[in-house]
Amino acid sequence: MSRNVKLFIDGHMSITEVYFYFNMIIHNRHKTLALVSEYSQPHSDLLEKSFQMVYACTHRADALLKLVEVTTIQSVVAMVPHQFPGIDGTLFYLIERPGLDILRMGGIEEVIVDEE
Repeated sequence: MSRNVKLFIDGHMSITEVYFYFNMIIHNRHKTLALVSEYSQPHSDLLEKSFQMVYACTHRADALLKLVEVTTIQSVVAMVPHQFPGIDGTLFYLIERPGLDILRMGGIEEVIVDEE
């Protein structure tokens, strides 16, 4: 699903599902915005038990909607539903750079440039 994205706003990273994009003029400036639904913070016990490797959240649907500028989008991510043992309900775990492992299997390497 290409509708899940990682955002960086005011020094805070969050994972959201994009509902739609639209353009607006605000104070005579063209802006491109997105209506997003924010996932919860990661499940703390699962994150701790996995040595900070499994970032799994609950999907809040329409409970936490936000308008964000598209410039805050850092990357497209995958949020995969999974039932973890000992945890009630379905959590969605984060996979960044989906498809990169398939490219590597095919012998294609991607050069990642540090933008700092």
